[in-house]
Amino acid sequence: MSAVELGWYFLLVLAGFAAGIVNSIAGGGSFLTLPALMLFGLDPKMANGTNRVAVLFSSASAVATFRAHGHFDRSLAIKVGVPCLIGVPLGSLLAVHLSADAFRGAFGILFLVMAAIILWDPKRLTAMKEGATLPHWKLAPVFVLIGIYVGFMQAGMGILLLVAMSWLNRGDLVGSNAVKNCVGFVVTLAACAVFVAYGLVSWIPALLMAAGNVFGGIVGARLAIKKGNRLVFGFLILIMIITGVKMLLESLF
Repeated sequence: MSAVELGWYFLLVLAGFAAGIVNSIAGGGSFLTLPALMLFGLDPKMANGTNRVAVLFSSASAVATFRAHGHFDRSLAIKVGVPCLIGVPLGSLLAVHLSADAFRGAFGILFLVMAAIILWDPKRLTAMKEGATLPHWKLAPVFVLIGIYVGFMQAGMGILLLVAMSWLNRGDLVGSNAVKNCVGFVVTLAACAVFVAYGLVSWIPALLMAAGNVFGGIVGARLAIKKGNRLVFGFLILIMIITGVKMLLESLF
């Protein structure tokens, strides 16, 4: 094995570690791992499928860490996860047959608008309030749409879930984060099945990046628990703005 190959493998592990931290705290880590996989030589569709394997491992390690510290609401996870799971197969099939490029501009604007709304009313995410603010069944269609998006693109999944869950679990960003990672694991597993079936996973880079994701997921979850809502909120806004600008620029140039 050449020094160049070892360097690329190290880059994949490092990108996976950084993405695991970002994903477990807020979301958007795929914006680090997808470019790394494409620099490694994978085409966008293969990178999209390969990235799901790494996300699967980071979500699992983050959930285990949150659960070990008592930050996990199984009931909320079911309410959010089931409708998301319904949408994933459709989104994954769209990703197999369509290019994401045509949709990047719209997604970029979506993330920027959401960031502006949250900054306008930050208490929706950070102010504690007992009980759900809306019945979960009223938000089921929103989570189905998020599932379609996750199956299609993955990047930014955590952001969408955290914002949508603010209507169900208002103010508890750490608890919502635990649920987000659990739902992320389940829906990513479903998406992985589709990509594997179509031969769109490159296993060596997937497992190398997954190794970094596992440790990143543990570190990120511990940081979220230790620092609480303020850290998660700051990460969330930062990643939303970066994500929106990046996707919008990619659609224009």
